Amino acid sequence: MIRLLLTLPWLMTAVTPVDHAPKTNLKIEISNIEQQKGSILIAVFKPGEEFPEGKPVEAKKVSITGSTATATIPLEPGQYAVALFHDVNSNNKMDKNMLGIPKEPYGFSTNFKPKMSKPTFSDCQITVGGAEKTINIKLI
Repeated sequence: MIRLLLTLPWLMTAVTPVDHAPKTNLKIEISNIEQQKGSILIAVFKPGEEFPEGKPVEAKKVSITGSTATATIPLEPGQYAVALFHDVNSNNKMDKNMLGIPKEPYGFSTNFKPKMSKPTFSDCQITVGGAEKTINIKLI
């Protein structure tokens, strides 16, 4: 019995589940920041999530310090879509008019510009691989 207990830690190590895939950085460069106040709220989505208003897999808040901003988010390789907005009045929500049209600057990965409705995941889909990826999003 004692011998079995002594070998148990080795056995447990051998059958421990493998960790998730190594993460790589998604670097997001944001431009066209016109007002030097508030912050940028960034949401990163995986396929199957309600984009762009559902629960993101990653989120980040970036302070405004100039006409551009940069955020780095570690992600596992895969397909993603990014939605962000400039929270000018720092109320932590996207302000919209009575018709639901955003009153604050916003942007999406691939710089998709919606015409009549919000974009779909595939409109804004990007691929993050094993090496750092940089995307540029210009606020609308």
